[in-house]
Amino acid sequence: MASHRWENIEAFERVVRLGSFTRAADDLGVSRSHVSRQINALENRLDAQLLLRTTRKVSTTDVGQAFYMQCRQVLDNLDEAERAVLDLQANPRGILRVTVAGAFGEDFIAPAALDFMAEYRDLIVELNFSNRLIDLISEGYDVAIRAGTLKDSSLIARRISTRKLLTCASPEYLLRNGTPSSIHSLTNHNCLLGTLDSWRFRENGRNQDLRVSGNWRSNNGRSLLRAARAGLGLVQLPSFYLDQDIVDGALLPVLEDYNPTDTGVWAVYPHNRHLSAKVRLFVNFLADRFNE
Repeated sequence: MASHRWENIEAFERVVRLGSFTRAADDLGVSRSHVSRQINALENRLDAQLLLRTTRKVSTTDVGQAFYMQCRQVLDNLDEAERAVLDLQANPRGILRVTVAGAFGEDFIAPAALDFMAEYRDLIVELNFSNRLIDLISEGYDVAIRAGTLKDSSLIARRISTRKLLTCASPEYLLRNGTPSSIHSLTNHNCLLGTLDSWRFRENGRNQDLRVSGNWRSNNGRSLLRAARAGLGLVQLPSFYLDQDIVDGALLPVLEDYNPTDTGVWAVYPHNRHLSAKVRLFVNFLADRFNE
């Protein structure tokens, strides 16, 4: 019903503005009879005569002219709204709310967000650090940066970076406790735990989660790293935590034949048919930056 009402009004506005049923039909790409039916339907619905028709010209009644001015105001407002959307698509403004966690957020996403803001100065960026799995829709977030294996959901996920898990220990710990020869020998080792009770490995061509245990647990990657440096036990962390310590010899990789395949870092956002420019540009910016 609403679509028919809009079609009636569009036909009426075009006839008045162009002064002809024929020209209105050509402009709309429909037949003259179709335009005539639309006008008749509009007049019947309003129970008012809007146009005066003669063989030579078309003019508005007083009621029709008043109605036309109201229609023009609505159409002008619609044009302005469309221009505003197109402008926002090219020059995003407003608030971009992003949720991140851990060292990757601190060392990589935060600097990237600063550089992104330098390009789009009309944006306000809110960067929230939390290890909690946030509901983007109910809590009003535009994007979440998440790592690892994602659970199935109604959200869209785009991979923005690689993520490689490594298992390491300090030379002192390995000297005291020996180097594990297989993932099944981890039952004889102190494993420094994060938020999960399992570590991920690859065996016989498949990734698998193996339950481990130890006397140190933290939901902060850097505190796990410090405990590993101190010789407290084995640790499994993304490589960006460990790379420098491995180069410096403070930590040694173990079980390298069992390293799981990369699970990635993802930008996750709600499923919208018309993705907002601020989200689209930010996700593209991250993907381009980290793929370099």
